[in-house]
Amino acid sequence: MTQELLHPLLTGFPPEDRELVSELLADPQAPSWRAHCFSLGYQWFNQEHPADELTRFGFGLASILQRDQADIVTELLLGFATAREDRHSHEWSERWQKRVAELDGLHRIVSAANSTVSLDASLLTVVETVAEVMGSDVCSIFLFDRDRSLLLLRATHGLNPGAIGEVSIRLGQGITGLAAQEGQPIAVADVAHDYRVHNDSRLNEQAYRSILCVPIILFARHNADFAGDRLQGVISVQTVSTRSWHEEEIHFLEVVAGELAFFISNAQRYQETDERLHQKIRELTTLQQVSSAIATTLDLQTVLNLIVDQAVVLSRVDRADIFQSGDELDSLQLLASCGGQWDERLRRVIMRTVTEGHPLAVVNAYDDVRFPELAAVAYSENYHSLFCIPLRIGARIMGVIALYTRQQRYFDYEQVQLLSTFADEAAIAIENARLYREAQRSLKIKSTLLQEMHHRVRNNLQTISALLNMQLRRLEPESSGAQVLAQSAGRIQAISAVHNLLCREDIGFTTIQEIAQQVVDGVRMGLVGEKPVHFQVVGTSVTISSREATVVALIINELIDNALSHGLAAEGGLIEVAGWLEDTQVLLEVRDDGPVHPEGPGKSSSGLGLSIIETLVTTDLGGTFTFSRDEQWARARITFPHTQPLLATSEDGLDP
Repeated sequence: MTQELLHPLLTGFPPEDRELVSELLADPQAPSWRAHCFSLGYQWFNQEHPADELTRFGFGLASILQRDQADIVTELLLGFATAREDRHSHEWSERWQKRVAELDGLHRIVSAANSTVSLDASLLTVVETVAEVMGSDVCSIFLFDRDRSLLLLRATHGLNPGAIGEVSIRLGQGITGLAAQEGQPIAVADVAHDYRVHNDSRLNEQAYRSILCVPIILFARHNADFAGDRLQGVISVQTVSTRSWHEEEIHFLEVVAGELAFFISNAQRYQETDERLHQKIRELTTLQQVSSAIATTLDLQTVLNLIVDQAVVLSRVDRADIFQSGDELDSLQLLASCGGQWDERLRRVIMRTVTEGHPLAVVNAYDDVRFPELAAVAYSENYHSLFCIPLRIGARIMGVIALYTRQQRYFDYEQVQLLSTFADEAAIAIENARLYREAQRSLKIKSTLLQEMHHRVRNNLQTISALLNMQLRRLEPESSGAQVLAQSAGRIQAISAVHNLLCREDIGFTTIQEIAQQVVDGVRMGLVGEKPVHFQVVGTSVTISSREATVVALIINELIDNALSHGLAAEGGLIEVAGWLEDTQVLLEVRDDGPVHPEGPGKSSSGLGLSIIETLVTTDLGGTFTFSRDEQWARARITFPHTQPLLATSEDGLDP
C-alpha cells in the first residue's frame, strides 16, 4: 500500500498525527517508530474509527515501512486498546463522582428532613440540594392539598420566590399535574414540542426548555393498609437548554421523592399532633375558666354566656344555644345563645333530645325525614347540620345544649366528649342556681321567723322589766330588796336591748359597740336625778354572733352597775366601754375613773355580779376575766376567741 493509499485513512486525524505518519515514512528505521504507532492507534480510537480499519491501516503502513506486519499492527492495536481503557476509566470516574455527589445530596436532604426546623425551611434546603446535584437550573416542590385537591407551590430554587404559597395546579394540569394524576415520572426533553405543557406567568418559567417531574407518593406498607398509596406532592427540575433525562437521573429524583414522602408525612402528622395538643390546651383552659366561674359566682347568666361562647370557638360551629326544660310538657326556655336567633320551628328537635335523654344529630337538615320542618329553617337560617346534647343531673334531664353549622358536619368522638363536658358544666350551673334560689327563699322565711321571735322576746322582757320597776317603786330605795330588784331589772333590760338589735333586717349578727350603746342608753335613762356620770363607747367595730351578743350585754351591764355602785358612788365620773380585735381574740374593757374621785359610802354587795361575770366569761365565751387598778382607771377586761359569724347573702351572688 503506497502513501497515496494511506492518505484517505488519515483525513480524520489532526495535523499533528499526520506529521507522525510523515515522520515514519521519512525515516522508517528511526527508534521512535513504536511510539508513533502507539500514538496513531490511540488517536484512531478517539476519532471513533473501527478497529478492523486500523488493522488494514497497519498492514499498509507495514508494507511502506518494510517492517513486520505483526509488530506494526500490535503497536497500533495496543494504542487503540489503551485509549479505550482510558475512556472507560474516565467514564467510571465521572460516574462515581456523580454518585458521590448524589449520596452527599441525599445525606443533606435526609439531614434537613430530620432537623427541627420548619417544613418550609427543610423543603428549601431540598430544592437547592437537588438543583446542585443534578446540575439543573430550577427545582420546585408542590404539596398536595387534599381538601381542595390542588398542588400548591411550597418551595422553589430558580423560579419566582414570590409565587410560593400563591401558585396552585389542578391534578392533570400541565406536566406537573399530569405526573401527580398518573403517579409516574414524566420527562420532557424540549417543552416547545409538547402540547401538555402549562406555564403560569407568575412563575416566570417561559425560558426553560426541559422538565422532569416525579410524584411524591407515600406507598402503603402492606396490602392491608386501608389508606393505600397517598399522593403527597410533586418534585420537578428544569433546565434552560434542552436535555434528555437519563434513567439514572430519574431514579435519583425518585429516591429523593421517596425520602420526601416520609418526611412530609411525618411533618404533617407532627403539625396535626401539635394542633391537636394546642386544641386540647385551649379546651382544658376553657373548661378551667368555666369551672372557676361556676365556683366563684352564682350569676347563672354569666356562666352560661361563657359556655356558649367557648362552645362556638372550640367546636368550630356557627351557633350555640342552651335551653332549660320545665316540669310541664313541651316547656322550654332559652337561657343563653351565641351566633343567632332562636327559631320556634326547632322546638320539636330540642324536645326530642329532652324526652329521649341522649344526643341527637341532624347531619343534613335539608332532607332529614325525621324532621321535615327543618328544611325551611335550613333555607331561611342557612344552617346545614344540628347537634343536641341533653343537660343531665343524675337521672334528671334539665335542658339541652344545641349547636348549629352552616357546612355539613359530622361530630366525631372527641368533639362529642368536649360538648358533653360543656353540657355537664351547664347542668351544674343551672342546678347550683336553682339550689341557691331555694336556699335564699328558705333563708328569707327563717330570717322573718327569727326576727319575729326576737321581737316577741324583746316585748316580753320589757314587760317583765316594767313589772319589776313597778314593784321597785313600792320598796324603800335603800333597802336590800330594792337593790336586788333594780339589778334584776337592769339585767333583763340589757338582754332586751340585745333582742332589740337582733330583730332588725341584718339578723344574726351585731357589734360590741352597738350592744354597749344600747346598754349605756338604758342605764343613762335610769340615772335621772343621780350624780352626774358620763359614758363613752370607743374602739373598733367587732362583729359577734347573736349567742355571744346576749352574754356580752349581761357582762357590760354588770360591770357598769359595779362601777356606779363603788368607784363613782361619791360624785359620779366617766365610764368608757371599749372593744377591739387583736389577732383572733376579742378584747372588751369597761373602765371608770373612780381612782381620781373620793371614795363614796358605797353599797353593800353580795358578790353575785362578779360571780355572774366570771361564769359568763369562762363558761359561755370560753375567755378570761381580769381586774386592775392604777392611779387613773379601774379596768375590767374580758378576752375571748373571735368567731366570724355567718353573714347573710344577697340574691345576686355570694358576698366576697
